[in-house]
Amino acid sequence: MALHDTTLRTRLSPRRLRFSWQRAYVAAVLAVALFVLDVVFSGGQFSSIQILGITNAALPLALAAVGETFVMLTNGIDLSIGSVISLSNVTVAVLAQHGLGNESILIALAVGALAGLANGLIINYARIAPLIATLATSSIFLGLALFVLPQPGGTVPGWLSGWTSGTIGSVPVAAIWLVILMIGGWVLLRRTNYGIHIQALGGNESSSWTAGVKVVRVRTLAYVASGTCSALAGIFLAGLTQSGDPTIGAIYVLDAIAAVVIGGTSLVGGVGTLVGSVLGAIVLSTISAVLQVSGLSSYLQYIVTGGIVIGALLVQGMWSKRQVAVGRTPRHISATVSGGDL
Repeated sequence: MALHDTTLRTRLSPRRLRFSWQRAYVAAVLAVALFVLDVVFSGGQFSSIQILGITNAALPLALAAVGETFVMLTNGIDLSIGSVISLSNVTVAVLAQHGLGNESILIALAVGALAGLANGLIINYARIAPLIATLATSSIFLGLALFVLPQPGGTVPGWLSGWTSGTIGSVPVAAIWLVILMIGGWVLLRRTNYGIHIQALGGNESSSWTAGVKVVRVRTLAYVASGTCSALAGIFLAGLTQSGDPTIGAIYVLDAIAAVVIGGTSLVGGVGTLVGSVLGAIVLSTISAVLQVSGLSSYLQYIVTGGIVIGALLVQGMWSKRQVAVGRTPRHISATVSGGDL
């Protein structure tokens, strides 16, 4: 595959692309298997209500996971996504309550993007490890969320519910957004310069510098993307609940990382797909549905999720060793730059 513009030519190894997609196959297989299990526990009956419940639960998690994937592809991590979800969520609820219905959505998105920008600047220029930096900013963003709305409440624009938790005919709106998210993620990583650069950065930072990739800009934009996706998740949750909650994002931090890992993204960066992360979110949401219809305690979800994450990591590790054994280790992105960058 080759991408061309007037100043840039970047090539991504087909072997590396195959390797990334092969790591996402596990999530696809798990999603199908768990959905079949959900149908079995439901008495062998399939209904649109099942799809509605799973997709409504999956979409905010998928958005958070996609944001986390951008960061993890650069060999980073963002522990502030839960707090950004909460902050954006209460921003919508409070502003809408004060008559800024439509404007509240744009402001919430801006809040998420600015939060991500702050993370990126701190990590790049203060040289603080992403784990520590985003853990600290998570506390700040959570404090801001509690300051804006100490208790659950507020309101949201009336049209937001239809755009998030409604249906078009018998098709859940959330399912449509999930498909759009996967298609957009595929295009972004496969067909844009930025998608190639972000994978190059995670694969080998020093080689990326040599190739002319503007590493600071690419890494900063990854955190901005993470914050924006988290804001979208918070907005969706506001439409789903028709209110704001300053702690609503707390459960999404570990779940988003789990979804990314299940989706096949490497913890050391450079290998992964946004499609896989969306599938990972669907897997986790389907697990909740299966536990609910089977009558088992919802607390088992944490045990099952942890087991699946460990299993996914083991599969990734065994697959990587197998690739090395047969001489098919994925090559890093090679780039030829004739001046300029994103």
